Amino acid sequence: MKPGLETSVTSKAQVIDWLKRSLDAVKTAHAKETPADLQRKVIVFGRDATVDGMYLRIIVHDNEHMGQLIAYARMNGIVPPWSKSEAK
Repeated sequence: MKPGLETSVTSKAQVIDWLKRSLDAVKTAHAKETPADLQRKVIVFGRDATVDGMYLRIIVHDNEHMGQLIAYARMNGIVPPWSKSEAK
């Protein structure tokens, strides 16, 4: 990560843009991997893994954050837009 990024990106629009670009970078990198690349062995945080396992960990990590954000929003009386029932 670029030094100082955690203090220089401060507006909502900047955060949203940064997150979207981050997700797009992961999607683009994953799309370029071959089946052989995905099975390549790597060591991550001192553990044996595969490149495919790393991409899976990214998904799991993102979902953990999503769950935390949903819980935080609901604790503050905010219903996530996708949870709102549509008026019929």
